[in-house]
Amino acid sequence: MSRDRPPLRARIGVALRVAPAALCALALLSCANDNEPGRLSANASPPETAPFAFDPVESEEAWTHSGIRGRMITTAGYRIYTTESSTLLLRRIPVFLELAMERYTEISGLDRPERRLETYVLASRPQWAALTRQFTGDRASTYLQIRAGGFAEGGRALLFDIGSRGTFAVAAHEGWHQFTQSVLRNPLPIWLEEGLGAYMEGYRWNPSAPEQPIFLPWSNVERFDRLRDLVSAGRFVPLPDLLVRRPQDLLTAYSNEDALDYYAQVWALAHMFFEGESGRYAPGLRRLISDAASGDLYREITEKSGRRAAQIYASRRTGSTVFELYFDSDLDDASRLYEAFVAEIVSTGGRDRIVAGQSPIGR
Repeated sequence: MSRDRPPLRARIGVALRVAPAALCALALLSCANDNEPGRLSANASPPETAPFAFDPVESEEAWTHSGIRGRMITTAGYRIYTTESSTLLLRRIPVFLELAMERYTEISGLDRPERRLETYVLASRPQWAALTRQFTGDRASTYLQIRAGGFAEGGRALLFDIGSRGTFAVAAHEGWHQFTQSVLRNPLPIWLEEGLGAYMEGYRWNPSAPEQPIFLPWSNVERFDRLRDLVSAGRFVPLPDLLVRRPQDLLTAYSNEDALDYYAQVWALAHMFFEGESGRYAPGLRRLISDAASGDLYREITEKSGRRAAQIYASRRTGSTVFELYFDSDLDDASRLYEAFVAEIVSTGGRDRIVAGQSPIGR
């Protein structure tokens, strides 16, 4: 098991698409306890769907980073480079990533990437910082603000050990970014890309096969608690304002608080796309992901909203244009629905459902 560490205030991950006008996004979580028990949600895969003796490892070989001996683990979808010494993490990470990939394809309706994805799991932050400087050069200063977690860029993820629960949650989030960076021709809006990344974080270990995860999107007490706190404190951001925010603009050297709020809200927004108004937004979500994968998203924006709108979207990936095209042309009405959806999540009894890995909607 991962070595004991002092409590961390936040886990952070960054997703950055390599492009002339590259954008970064920051994924933050507060710490969680390992291996919480709980029931399955209605939309979760039951334990028996995962084979009991699933072993995706195809090969292992030595790998060295900055003079530190490690290993490279190859699976069907990944090359995992790690300096970890935790036997539990080393056993679980190949299984976790492969089953997470199945989850990404299920949610998106897209095929796996044609090439293996590279994931680096370093045993310490200094090791990760050295590799970050090596891979990102002049961009390293952005990533080195990360206090705990990791980032994804160009389909490659660089993570470091922050304890068992946190490391796997960040791997699921950043794995989503690796996936979209590898299979989409046009990037998703940041509020959706990061919302779906947070959506992927929820998981439990399968009681019938303890080395294997069951992905439960509502099983995310950290996001829920943050959402409830910001609502009660009057920090809730209306939908039109949320859509224009970028998490990297909210992170400072002194505080992650605004970014934590952002991620709680886009986590709730992603859930609304699946469950809000009895699935009203789900067809738009599927169409948006399909258009991004085929490269038709920019064309759709240009045809419906004009070339200028497409240029603005390409440069920032924020704003309401895509939301209005794919989800709801009445942004004021959508904002009211979103506020009501969040209110239902955080209402009395909601946390009990979250702890159990169940949806708090329609209870």
